[in-house]
Amino acid sequence: MTCTLDRYTDYLLSSTGPTTATGLSRRLDGALSHDHVTRWLSQGTYGPAEVWRQAKPLIRQAEARRPVAKFAVFIVDDSMLEKAHTDANDLICTYWDHSQQCYVKGLNFVSLLYQVGELVLPIAVELVRKTVPIYQPKTQKTSCQSPLTKNDYLQQMLRVAQPQVAYRYLLADSWYASAENMALVRALGHHFVFALESSRTVALSEADHAQGRFQPVQSLVFPATQPLRVYLRAVQQARHQTSLHKLRRKPRYVVSGQQQHRPGPSPIDRDLPETVERGRIPQVAQTERLDGQGAH
Repeated sequence: MTCTLDRYTDYLLSSTGPTTATGLSRRLDGALSHDHVTRWLSQGTYGPAEVWRQAKPLIRQAEARRPVAKFAVFIVDDSMLEKAHTDANDLICTYWDHSQQCYVKGLNFVSLLYQVGELVLPIAVELVRKTVPIYQPKTQKTSCQSPLTKNDYLQQMLRVAQPQVAYRYLLADSWYASAENMALVRALGHHFVFALESSRTVALSEADHAQGRFQPVQSLVFPATQPLRVYLRAVQQARHQTSLHKLRRKPRYVVSGQQQHRPGPSPIDRDLPETVERGRIPQVAQTERLDGQGAH
């Protein structure tokens, strides 16, 4: 018996605790030695290119079968794999874990997912490496940081994916809701749906935007049935509309941006709050009724 990608993947999916080479060997009653598993894992380099090689044929099949009324979305997020007992290096470092609200030692990576209907596939993964030493005068210690931010990783992924995959919306949490990311998504010909922090400031008219009159999102009064048309700092509004939605659950505020084809709220503006309230954030953009518009 030899270790294969399918066999190792099945082991990862079926495990409810820590996964190790010894654990796989034990699961197979010693038919594979832990040394064999370790050698198999060390044979290849698994990066974004390998992830795309695995996902590409499945995406092409989905594109061929996709009904006209459906479209794909990208979902980006970063994750932590805690490694409290592993020696620190440029990959295993200390990061702020938002889920635990504390610093933890582990592996940090940014993932870009492709979703259409029930199909969800990773198409790119970037491991965060802290390789740049930074001297801290206050503590007189040297720490390391990554030469690229998580937003830099996202922008690289979107540019690489642009000629490869058709999608309509990029979905992300507030960490990625920067003006630069919004501008890039629009420049590439797509739309976005981002969570927004309550402290983010917006203008309610072009005149307010031009004169620098901004106010916190949490201070706004929202209509009962429609989102607010807002203007974000450093985000160009020409031929686009940016709408702000207030929700009853986290994330409390969601901003959506799309090309303005006609006056009034777009279909996604009408459907977005209800869909997010049902807890289906990854599918939030799927509720848009195309109304005769072609998929991007």
